[in-house]
Amino acid sequence: MMRIFRSIAASLLLLALVPMAHAHNVSVSHLDIEAPAGDGPVRVELDVAVRDLALTLPVDRDRDERVTWGELLDAREAIERLVQGGVVLSSGGKVCDLSPTGLATRQYDDGAYATVQLEAHCPGGGALQLDYNLLRDRDPQHRALVTLRRGDRATAAIARGKPVVFDVNLERSSGWVDYLREGVHHILIGYDHLAFLLSLLLPAALLRERGDWQPVRDWRRSVGHVLGIVTAFTAAHSITLSLAALGWVTPASKWVEAAIAASVVLAALNNVRPLITRRLWLVGFAFGLIHGFGFAGALGELGLPDGARLSALLGFNVGVELGQIAVVAAALPVLVAVRDKRWYAKAVMPLLSLAIAALAAFWLWERLAG
Repeated sequence: MMRIFRSIAASLLLLALVPMAHAHNVSVSHLDIEAPAGDGPVRVELDVAVRDLALTLPVDRDRDERVTWGELLDAREAIERLVQGGVVLSSGGKVCDLSPTGLATRQYDDGAYATVQLEAHCPGGGALQLDYNLLRDRDPQHRALVTLRRGDRATAAIARGKPVVFDVNLERSSGWVDYLREGVHHILIGYDHLAFLLSLLLPAALLRERGDWQPVRDWRRSVGHVLGIVTAFTAAHSITLSLAALGWVTPASKWVEAAIAASVVLAALNNVRPLITRRLWLVGFAFGLIHGFGFAGALGELGLPDGARLSALLGFNVGVELGQIAVVAAALPVLVAVRDKRWYAKAVMPLLSLAIAALAAFWLWERLAG
């Protein structure tokens, strides 16, 4: 059993080496595909971040760390070749001929994007397939938010290196599933969210009595305790995730990220010097409101597709919950199994909590300083 906790401690040490201030930053392009109602070319418009281009191509000629419109024009052919190699459309098993038609710029909340306009002439019939591998060799996490339109109908997907197939009626059942997958992915790489959840789980099989931690005799009580905390956390972050993702409340990301780090510090220290030992679901709910804004920041980088905003939001939120359930399902049996071991309550639990608090304090300092 000690091996398990040594592995957990080693994992926490490894997390300290990760630049957590940027845990939620994702390299994303925006790809709009407009398919004709009848015969004619498929119109394609790709928005790729200028900062991503500058890391891939020598577009900043004078190396002043500013990419001008003139420098983009000078690098136009290289940019178009890059896009043609990373965006492949096919129809009926035959590759479409992708021809550049224009270059422009567009401003997003996270900076300037180069807009590459293309036309695709597809000889095949049937399903339209997208193979998207742009920037994959530089950033394996890069993905594209794809919107496919035909007439007044639209469908959305997220391209992450695997082929995306649209049927001829633009009805793609896995669009919702793509956002669900992104939700699971985000919670599993959101180290600060995981650290907060772990802080709440560490004393889940213990009970504070007479100034000391005592094991909970009935393991079902521990399960109920954890379910209460996770349910409250889920309800709270679902509220703020929805409010922020729909644009109704938009707090500054810097303060949200700092508040998330602070919540981890407080939750971890509460295991060492308990101030709140009853109704921990209230703690989960209160801090869940803050974490919801963090989830919304990640979803905001992907964007919500027109015409499918609510389904995409629901899919992402369900994905986050599935990720949390997976973490709880993995951790809770171990915590229940060691609840009677005095070395856990006396040494392992407080030491892990202190390690999490120290790591989160570093994140807090880094985010406030940045």
